[in-house]
Amino acid sequence: MPPTITQAFPPLPLADIVSLVDGFPEMTMAEKKAAIERAVAVHPTSNMHWGPGHTYRRCRALGPNEVPDNVNGLIWRTDVPARLGRANPEGFQVIYLADRPETALRECRVIDSPVVMTDFVIRASCSIRIAPIGEMLQIQRTGRGYLSGDASETISGMLNACEHDEVRSLLITDAFLHQCFVGQDDHEISSHVALSIFRKNPAINAIAYPSTQQLGAVNFAVRVETFWEAWGIRSVTYGHAGHLALGFYTIDGQLGVDGIHNNGALDWAELDRPDSRLIHDPPFAKLPGE
Repeated sequence: MPPTITQAFPPLPLADIVSLVDGFPEMTMAEKKAAIERAVAVHPTSNMHWGPGHTYRRCRALGPNEVPDNVNGLIWRTDVPARLGRANPEGFQVIYLADRPETALRECRVIDSPVVMTDFVIRASCSIRIAPIGEMLQIQRTGRGYLSGDASETISGMLNACEHDEVRSLLITDAFLHQCFVGQDDHEISSHVALSIFRKNPAINAIAYPSTQQLGAVNFAVRVETFWEAWGIRSVTYGHAGHLALGFYTIDGQLGVDGIHNNGALDWAELDRPDSRLIHDPPFAKLPGE
């Protein structure tokens, strides 16, 4: 018989992970980071192959009469070092994407503002590796993961095949890392979880995690070093967004990008309808060295 998950990736002894979790609030920051690294080192970091066609959104709230004129106004800051964020320590750049437009608006805390919404898509013949935070915990408690889809039943069976205390240790570790990542607002802690995962497995391109702002939504923190090797821009829309209530919005698209030059310059055009999109096929991607 093939080894179980816990045989292939032996977890910490149950008493050790319980002690680590119980003592975590009183640790110094250095001790907390060491505890996170210890948990990540033994934990089976699941990573999923995500192929072409998947689309995710990025929103920017804009000032009056501000309309980006270049792709650099749609992506991560390229002119300054990265600031501390949920999935990145200072100096470590990621781009944050959301599963749908209203999630992106909610994550930007938009209330009543002009916005630019960019649809990023994984291009044809390309793929990335995504590590979902708390996926095993979600499957164990609900029967279905955030991203695992129909594979959730198989993963559930794999967990059930493990020795009882070992699988409890594995799931407590998964819950601990999930709690460190989304259960608090201390980004020095959450970003260290992400950094530890990226360091453990450099093949991972992105970390997926449940939104703290939009119930049931998922966000993605994508490393930028090789971003344009897999991703492209499918559409860009400028308009006004207003928050109705509880994460629901009105969005009136006024302009759309109908051309992107090799140097990233954007050509804007008026939209016929506020809900329309100008689609770029193939999607725009920066070439190496640009």
